[in-house]
Amino acid sequence: MQIRHKLLLWFAGLVSVLLLAFSAYVYLSYAEFRTQGFAQRLVRKAELLYQVLDDARVNEALATLPEQAGYIYGPTDQLVYASPNAGDYQPSAEFLTEVRQQGLVAFDFTSPNHIYVKEGVALTFRRPSEPGRYLAIVTAYDNAGFTREHTLLRTLLYGYLGAVVLVAGLGLVFARWALLPFNRLISQLRRPGLTQPFRLQPLHQHDEAGELAAAFNGLLARQEALAQSQQAFIAQASHELRTPLTTIKGWLETSLAYDADANSLREGIRQAAQELDKLTALANGLLHLAHLEGLSTRLERQPLELMDLLLDVIDTIQHQRPAQRLALAVGEGVQQQTSAPVVLGNSHLLRTAITNLVDNACKYSGGQPVALRLEMHTDLAIRLAIEDRGIGIAPADAERIFQPLTRGSNSQQVSGFGIGLTLARQVVQLHQGQLWLRPRSGGGTVAEVELPLVREASPTGL
Repeated sequence: MQIRHKLLLWFAGLVSVLLLAFSAYVYLSYAEFRTQGFAQRLVRKAELLYQVLDDARVNEALATLPEQAGYIYGPTDQLVYASPNAGDYQPSAEFLTEVRQQGLVAFDFTSPNHIYVKEGVALTFRRPSEPGRYLAIVTAYDNAGFTREHTLLRTLLYGYLGAVVLVAGLGLVFARWALLPFNRLISQLRRPGLTQPFRLQPLHQHDEAGELAAAFNGLLARQEALAQSQQAFIAQASHELRTPLTTIKGWLETSLAYDADANSLREGIRQAAQELDKLTALANGLLHLAHLEGLSTRLERQPLELMDLLLDVIDTIQHQRPAQRLALAVGEGVQQQTSAPVVLGNSHLLRTAITNLVDNACKYSGGQPVALRLEMHTDLAIRLAIEDRGIGIAPADAERIFQPLTRGSNSQQVSGFGIGLTLARQVVQLHQGQLWLRPRSGGGTVAEVELPLVREASPTGL
């Protein structure tokens, strides 16, 4: 069901219920007013009836209500007086007893040849110098009152139906008018021959349709940027994969064509194996990137002492690069902590991210020392700075370098694929942290990693 039809049904239904409730209130109020008014007239007639009990001609003259009939019963419930047109109502002994107990009773009863019920009142009175209580009953037929009541009912019913039809028509017009901005957006989306870049043009910028169009246009922009990034990634990955494959093929073809001795063949195979190692490293990096894309909702984490993790990374780098000098400094804020700083994360991923950052610093430092500094950023966060004295990063590459398979413009002489920084940033962001690269004063680069701390950590899953 379309929204316009839902709006129409809700609007028409709400107004219909309100009109029905108002009509019912008017009708019931009038019916109660008619009943009470007619009962009061009957009471006045009954009071006059016993006052002129001894003069039947006067009683007949007082019968001004339609089909008015009067009865008077004595103290022993014997019929003392009955008007000439009486006879269609015979009170029971139980009814007479009830009237004597209550003093005044209003009632109605069905009478032959009448569409509506006849109504009456019964009351008790005393006659001077006579013991016991008499009982007067007056009945009449309020034909005019009932006719007006039913005329009012028909008027309210027809008016209600007409109002519902009118409200439904106006509601349909209103729904179409209210949804016109959205219909315009839908027509733009269904227009054939859409060109890129495509953007929605709302009727009004600041209404709900305008906000929806702005959000949709933002989504389109992000999708276009993602598509461009994917295209660039595919192109770059194809290039990076093609280069070692071409090199491997060249070495093998050269060996087959020209290498006649075992030493030459071994050299060719060694060169091909080195290129295969590069190709394997590139494939592993791409697999890691693809694996990280699906971890945001199911990353298994546990409390980790960052100092132990950092010492493990330093030990690994020192084994890989024995000649590289690494220096670790611990800030005063960290030293003053009553317990070792603990982060909640995945040990393997964090170790991989920090190892990539330290390895990059060593690789681009040209043999210069690399300094690591661990310090408190706030009471709830800790910061690790990895500082090298290498070639640095060009300002134009500061943000672009985090894209997959993208390297700095001044790093062509250093082997690599442009995956390590991308992996490191994604891992840090998965741990609700931040990674920055900024130039070092005097040359080089500083990589800063900020991670949130936990005070009372327990194993959990994100």
